[in-house]
Amino acid sequence: AVLAHRKASNPKPGPALYALRALAIALAENSAVAGRLVGNKIIHPSSIDVGFAVEAEDGVLVPVLRGADKKPLKELVGRYDELVELARQRKLPADATGGSVATVTNFGTFGLIWATPIPLPEQTLVLGLGAGRRMPHWDEVKGQFVPVMEAYLTLSFDHRVLDGGAAGRLLQRIAELMKKPESL
Repeated sequence: AVLAHRKASNPKPGPALYALRALAIALAENSAVAGRLVGNKIIHPSSIDVGFAVEAEDGVLVPVLRGADKKPLKELVGRYDELVELARQRKLPADATGGSVATVTNFGTFGLIWATPIPLPEQTLVLGLGAGRRMPHWDEVKGQFVPVMEAYLTLSFDHRVLDGGAAGRLLQRIAELMKKPESL
């Protein structure tokens, strides 16, 4: 669904931006999982600001889309593309770094289908996006397997802030949102 939506969209969001927007919506719906540990207290953000990993020449930078839950996907594309380019040039403005509640990383660009990303020290969550690949799925109507494009999503999280049940429900909601990209 994401690839079909992307093909019909202008401007075209990257796959990681779909994941970022779905994560932002899911966090806004249940801000309990958006908390982060500061000292011995869990602090909840006033804004759903989400970072995304960008590979620069000599490492990875994490620009941040502020208020990612408040803007539809189409409105985020321009700023996302701009921040990707600035990160690759190592010219990110100070207001475009730090302070995010989570990060999205797309290790699928390396052909990897699965990985275990680790959250940044000031964050609780990191959502990973694997490479898309065709997989057989049973079609009840046709009575046969049909190829379907799918990608694995991984969610790494800090157990001091949320447990596996909350993380599982968050990941389930993200996947649900990504199946309906027109709602992003």
